[in-house]
Amino acid sequence: MQLWTAIALALGVVLVGAAGFQLARPKALPSGGKGERKGEGGKADDAPDVLASARASKPAPERVSKPAPERSSKPAPERTSRPAPERTSSDKLLPKIAEPNEDEDDSELTVITLSPKMPRLSDLNDDEREVEEHPDAPAKAIVVDDDAAADEPTRASPFILVSAAGQTDKGQKRKNNEDSYVVVDEHGLFVVADGMGGYAGGEIASALTVEVIEKAFKTQKFEGPAYENVPRRGQELARSIQMANKAVFEKAAGDPMLKGMGTTVVAARFSLNKQRLYLGHVGDSRCYRLREGKLEQITTDHTMAALGFTGPAFAHRLNRAVGTQPSVEIDLIIGRPRPDDAYLLCSDGLSKMVPDEELRQILVETKHPQQAIDKLIARANEKGGHDNITAILVCVKSPAEYIRSLREAPTAEQAS
Repeated sequence: MQLWTAIALALGVVLVGAAGFQLARPKALPSGGKGERKGEGGKADDAPDVLASARASKPAPERVSKPAPERSSKPAPERTSRPAPERTSSDKLLPKIAEPNEDEDDSELTVITLSPKMPRLSDLNDDEREVEEHPDAPAKAIVVDDDAAADEPTRASPFILVSAAGQTDKGQKRKNNEDSYVVVDEHGLFVVADGMGGYAGGEIASALTVEVIEKAFKTQKFEGPAYENVPRRGQELARSIQMANKAVFEKAAGDPMLKGMGTTVVAARFSLNKQRLYLGHVGDSRCYRLREGKLEQITTDHTMAALGFTGPAFAHRLNRAVGTQPSVEIDLIIGRPRPDDAYLLCSDGLSKMVPDEELRQILVETKHPQQAIDKLIARANEKGGHDNITAILVCVKSPAEYIRSLREAPTAEQAS
C-alpha cells in the first residue's frame, strides 16, 4: 500500500511540473527563436519585451496572426539558425544620414552657390596674393545684333567710321572726381571708369584701369590666357580689362591705405573694317545705343538688385567690380554698328540723374558729339549733380557721311 501511494505522488509531481512549464512558456513567437533561446537559458519574462520592441519598430502581421502550433515546445532548428537583421547590435535605430554621401554634399553646395565664389581682398594673406598670377575668370559673350555673331573677314576698306567726344565733371556734391576716361581714336577705343564711391583710392583705381587698357592697345601686348569662342578683337579687349583688374588688385595689396579700392568700367572697341562693336563691361557704368530715334541700354548693371535683392540701402550696391578680387567676370557684348547709330558710354553720375527719355531727346536734337556731351553734363548738374559725371559719345557714319560731317563741324569759336 505504501508503494502505490509513493508512485501516485511521483506521477502527481510530474503532471504539476509539466502544467507549470506549459503555463510559463510564451505563445506565438515570431521566427528567429530568440524568445525560445532566452526561455531556455535565462529569464523567460525577457522575451515579451523584445517582442514588443520588434513589433513597434516593424510590424509583421502575417506572423502575428498565426498561432503557434502545439508542437512548438520543440525548438525549430531552421528558425534559430536565422539571424534577425533588424535586431542586430550594429543596426539599432541608427539614422540613415549617419553614413555621409560625398556626392550629395558636393551637389548641395553647387545648388546653393549663386556664382563662383572668389576670395575678397580682405580674406587673402600675402602668400595667397602671390600665388594668384593668372586670373582666369570667364568672359560672358552677349550678342545684341543677330547678324553680329559670325566673325566675317576683315575688309580692306572700312565699312564705317566713327567720331567721338568725351568729358568728365566733378558734379555739385563731391569733393574729388573719381571718374576717368580715355579716347584712343587710332584703335577705335573708348573707356569710362568710375572709382567706387566710399572706397579708399577710387580715384586711383579708375585712373589705373584706364591707363592699363590704353597701354595694352598702344603696345599691342595682351597678357593672360585667351578666352574660348570669342573673336580675337573681343578677346583682346577682355584681356586688357583683366590686366587692369590685376593691376588694381596688386596696387591695393601693396598699400593698406588703398585696401578695398575698385572701379567700374565700360570699354568700347570699334572694328571699322569688320563693322563690329566689342563692348567690355563690369559694374554699373552703362552703354546706351541710339538707333533710328530709339534709345536702348545694351549693358546690364552688375548690382545686387540684378540678383533679386531689394531695399534702398542694399539693392544699388555692386556685385562685381574691377580690382576687388584676383580676377573678375566680364560681360563682352558684340554688336554690329550701323551708320547713324550713336553710342553713349557714361558713369552712373549721368544715368542716375537724367532719365532715359531726356537722354534720348538731347541726343536726337543735337547734331555734334561735343555739343551733346556738354548738354548732357549740364543737365545732370541742373538736377543736382550728386555724383561725378563722365560721358563719351561715339557717332557712327558711313565713310561718305563721315567726310561730310567733318566739313559741317562747327569751329571752336562757333561752338562757344
